[in-house]
Amino acid sequence: MHISQALYRELFDSILNYQGTDLYSDILHPWCANAMAIKAWLSDFAARSGSPIPKASIEDLWQLYALSRVNDLLIWHLRDRDTEIGTSRAEITSSNYLEFMRSLGFEVVTSREFSPFYHEIVKVIQDEQPYAKITVINTFWHSLVLGDMMFSRAGACVAGGITNIEKSIAEQSTLYWTYRRKSRKCQDLSYGWGSNSQWRTSFRRDYKINNFVYYNVDGKHDLNLGQCKNAESDDLELQERIELVKHRCFITVNKPHDDLFPYNDRYCEKL
Repeated sequence: MHISQALYRELFDSILNYQGTDLYSDILHPWCANAMAIKAWLSDFAARSGSPIPKASIEDLWQLYALSRVNDLLIWHLRDRDTEIGTSRAEITSSNYLEFMRSLGFEVVTSREFSPFYHEIVKVIQDEQPYAKITVINTFWHSLVLGDMMFSRAGACVAGGITNIEKSIAEQSTLYWTYRRKSRKCQDLSYGWGSNSQWRTSFRRDYKINNFVYYNVDGKHDLNLGQCKNAESDDLELQERIELVKHRCFITVNKPHDDLFPYNDRYCEKL
């Protein structure tokens, strides 16, 4: 664990070990009130510009990852009165969750049209029309951005035809670049490491800048150039790798999904 991650690690452990019934008042609000240095750093990071992607050091990526792990744990505890997403005694309301994240400097964004940049697929309603496009039915939690960078996608219930999305695949395939979810298997680069070393994992950065979306910008293999064969190669075709890096899971590809290595792939598309 890097020193910049220490406060996030302490918060993560406090949430994980909390036995009370008011997580926001007892843990989140007091921590945020004393996180002035973190808020200043996040504000500085959000304001960075690039050509077009802002630069980020490895320590920046470690710090963002540490905060994303806290965010994943909060999503785990999140309870909406109209859903059954949360079942823990230490649940927090959607309003308290957003108040906490906004106070750190994140902005809530919404997109009515489905996009893998904005939406993480939680539930699928299979449309009877096989070519029906993917549409958003409702969201379980909101998406959060830091400047032009997506920090946390909205959890969404979507509908679509089986040509564009297959329910059993999209709901159950491994969700990569993710530490924890209640309803599905997840994997990120921290898996398999010790309790301290696993924190030195880099955050995945996605950006929407002007009319372009950039997925996993720190990946070393550019799928736009067809760079899909590498040291961690598998039997995935180029379009299958693009699906995986965009959605962070498979939504149509019916292949083994629990032992892949998509972390080196990057992709850009014009809106």
